[in-house]
Amino acid sequence: FLIRHPSCYSCIRVNTLKSTTHTVMQKLLKLVNQNGLSCGFNGLKIGEQNGGEQAHEGSYLVHKCPYSGLENVLFIRGSGPHALHYNDQPGHSMKEIIVSRKCAESVLRGAQVYVPGVLACSAHVEKGDKVAVSVAIEQPVKDSGWAVGITRGIVLQGLQSDAHYEERKGLYIGQGIAAMSRAGIFRVLHGVAVEMTERVYKLPSFNDVLEGEIFLQNLPSIVAARVLDPRPGEQILDMCAAPGGKTTAIAILMRDKGEIVALDRSHNKVI
Repeated sequence: FLIRHPSCYSCIRVNTLKSTTHTVMQKLLKLVNQNGLSCGFNGLKIGEQNGGEQAHEGSYLVHKCPYSGLENVLFIRGSGPHALHYNDQPGHSMKEIIVSRKCAESVLRGAQVYVPGVLACSAHVEKGDKVAVSVAIEQPVKDSGWAVGITRGIVLQGLQSDAHYEERKGLYIGQGIAAMSRAGIFRVLHGVAVEMTERVYKLPSFNDVLEGEIFLQNLPSIVAARVLDPRPGEQILDMCAAPGGKTTAIAILMRDKGEIVALDRSHNKVI
């Protein structure tokens, strides 16, 4: 189910050097109680069900990973898909932004759109404008492997006559408010480009929550570190390290005893 419907779930990896899965569940419960059971915490509400630890309420559900070797992993189930109109102003040009696949994955897990993830944008987008957000998916290219087919920085027309209009409409992930102008998005290297207001799939955000104790990470990346089975005192070379999720997972499994050399070929991911 997790593989067939990846956008409905997020995975949290618990830093076992600082906490335990049980302790994290209890802290999440405490945060919810502090914020009031009526509103919850970042859309997440927690309770105990059938004598076991579970977080649940409405469309969100948090539970421990049932698989051996992944006892430090929590699954968070979201809701969706939700029906959102791609263009709520018929007859008018829709301002839009296209993001990379990795950016879209983060957005569907509750993140905002950050500058490095933006590939293209409509003309005349200004701070405060409502924008539609779509994702560009890699496609096979003859003799060139895979590519998105979009040059970063191109101007989108937002009309049905646009060559990529239908493709983007089918890969619509939500809408938000531009946090900076088009010029700013392609001039700076860091920062939030779009603050999302609606998403096709909804998951609670864990930004700045239990910092240092939990890490939001894709399940395959968590499994990869486990399969490597690093031991304390070993020397590990991570050649695809950015942004550092697998690297920190390896360090935790080594109990912070050993040496890890972390590299990545992508300059954009490293910065």
